[in-house]
Amino acid sequence: MRDILDVITSRKSIRRYKPDVVPDDMIDKILEAARWAPTGENYQPWRFIVVRDPETKNKIGDLAKIGSGSRMTAWYCQGHMQKRFEKIQDPQKRADVLRFMYSGKVSEFAKQAPVVIAVIGSLMEGSVDVPYDLSAAIENMLLEAHSLGLGACWVHGPVATTRDAKKFKEILGIPTGMGEYKVIAYVAVGWPAEDRKHPRPKKPIEEIVYWERFGRRERP
Repeated sequence: MRDILDVITSRKSIRRYKPDVVPDDMIDKILEAARWAPTGENYQPWRFIVVRDPETKNKIGDLAKIGSGSRMTAWYCQGHMQKRFEKIQDPQKRADVLRFMYSGKVSEFAKQAPVVIAVIGSLMEGSVDVPYDLSAAIENMLLEAHSLGLGACWVHGPVATTRDAKKFKEILGIPTGMGEYKVIAYVAVGWPAEDRKHPRPKKPIEEIVYWERFGRRERP
């Protein structure tokens, strides 16, 4: 059996897709992977809406742009974003990248993705665990998509605020009552139109792991 760590460490978020159709059997496998995610008390609160309709995807993309734009504009005003991209030497290129981020365009790619899968959870079934259960399901989806040669991306942009989450629900016909369904994100899926370069480096394990108590870096 292939070591799952190989799949995990080679996956990256893909935001540009070819227009090629993603076969139904591949979507079914992605959904099946989500179905087998861990879930508190086996409540399985997740629900998935598979979207291919261009008009609906355009609405989701527009909403994601607004949500991400608001959040990243705040980061820009605080100077965090400038620091993140300070290594880009070309001033024009750096300005273009910053504009791409704080405008929210970075998150509107639902419009080009062949498939968008909305991930929502029933608050009437194990409401305390819903965010955790759905996050586990999304990670399974991303890994399965990658293992199939597809690209995928987890996008929180269109539900970044309660107001936007309500709009997202209205786009997809999800009941809008506060105690009914929680919207976590959507997952864009398609054939990658960008090179699958190795993901950005992660912090070394020695920097993030302690032994027996906080702050102890020496392994017993």
